[in-house]
Amino acid sequence: MTEPDSHFDAGTEELRERLRNRIGVKWTRFDEDVIPMWIADMDFGTAEVVTEALHLAIDGFGLGYSRQSLYDGVLAAFVNRYETRFKVKLDPSMALLSTDVVQAVYIAISAMTAPGDGVVVQPPIYPPFIGAIRDTQRNVLYNRLLETPSGFQFDFDDLERLLGMPSTRMMLLCNPHNPTGRVMTVAELDAVAEIAARHRVVVVADEIHSDIVYGERGHSSFASSAARFGTDHLILTSASKSFNLAGLRCAVAHFSSASLRATYETLPFHMRGAVSNLGMVGTIAAWEHGGDWFAKALGRLDRNRRAIAEFVAGEGSGIGYRMPEGTYLAWLDFSAVTEATDPSQALLQLGRVGLSDGPAFGPGGERHARLNFATSAANLSAALSRIAEALPHL
Repeated sequence: MTEPDSHFDAGTEELRERLRNRIGVKWTRFDEDVIPMWIADMDFGTAEVVTEALHLAIDGFGLGYSRQSLYDGVLAAFVNRYETRFKVKLDPSMALLSTDVVQAVYIAISAMTAPGDGVVVQPPIYPPFIGAIRDTQRNVLYNRLLETPSGFQFDFDDLERLLGMPSTRMMLLCNPHNPTGRVMTVAELDAVAEIAARHRVVVVADEIHSDIVYGERGHSSFASSAARFGTDHLILTSASKSFNLAGLRCAVAHFSSASLRATYETLPFHMRGAVSNLGMVGTIAAWEHGGDWFAKALGRLDRNRRAIAEFVAGEGSGIGYRMPEGTYLAWLDFSAVTEATDPSQALLQLGRVGLSDGPAFGPGGERHARLNFATSAANLSAALSRIAEALPHL
C-alpha cells in the first residue's frame, strides 16, 4: 500500500495545523511560533495499515477484555521480525508484554537488583535510563562513551572496572544508541557480552530503534552476542519508534532464561499492568504489514540526516555533528559556538526552535542538544534556518 506524500512532505504550518491538537504533546509543549524538534515522535502520521486495523477493532466492539491469542500474536510477530531482520531465533515463551520499554526497565531494575546496587549506563544516554536508576534508589555508574575522530566508542577498560565492582548488578545498553546514533558492531557487542558474563552482570538491551539503521551498518541484536557467551540479558523493543505508535503503549521484553523471566515476574502481573487491545492490534499490523510505509519513512530520515550534514558544513559552521548510523536523532555539539551549558534554552528563546536539552543526557551532554529529524524536509529546513540565524547570538 502506498502512503500519500503529504505524510512526509508537509510544510511547517501544515504540520502545525495537523499536529497541534488536544492529544499530542510534541507540538503543544511550546508556544505556537516554536518549531518542535524534541521528543521522539515522528511528524509522518501513522501507516494506513495500522489505522485500518485499529478502526476494524473499534468497529468490531474490540475494546473489551482481550483473548490470549491477541497477546500471543504480538509475540509471534516479534520473534518472526527478529528472525527475519536480525537473523536471531528467539523463543516466544520467554517473552512478556509491557506498556513500554521504559516501564520494563523500571521493572527489571526493581526485580533484579536491590537498593544501593550499581547499574551501568553509557552517557550521554537517554534520560529515563538515569531516572529509572535514581528513582529505584540504585547507583548510577557512568561508563562514558569516548568521542574519537572515528566516532563515539566504548571505554572497555572502564567498563571492565565498573562491571567488576562487587555492587554492580546490571548494565543498561541502548543500541542503536540514543542520542549519539551509534549502531554497535558485533565485535563491540561481543566484548560487552563477554565482560558481563564473566562478572555475572545482567544486561538490559534497549533495541527500540533497531529498525532505524542506515546503509553503513545493519543492526545486530545483543541476543546473538549474549548467546555466544552465556550472558544473562533482556531484549526490550517496541514498534513505537519505527511506526510512530508511542501512544498505543505496547512493548516486548524477551528473557535469556526462565529463571530471569521468573525474577521479573516477582512483581505481580496487576502491578505491572496489562497492555491495551489497541496496542496489541496496532503492533501486529505494523510489524506484519507496515513495511511499505516504513521504507518510505526510512528514506526520508536518511535524506534528512544528510541534509543536517550539509547544513553543518555550511550555515551551521561551528556545530559538531556526526551523521547517525541509526535512530532519527541528531546529537549536536555547540561547544565551539557557546559557553552555555544548555544551548537548547538559547535556541528556544532566540531561534524559536525546541530541542531536547543536552545536560539531561548525563555526562557529556553539556553544551549539546538533541534534534529529532523525523519530520518533513520543509520543516527541517525551516528549523535549521532558525538555528543558523540564532548561532551568532548564542
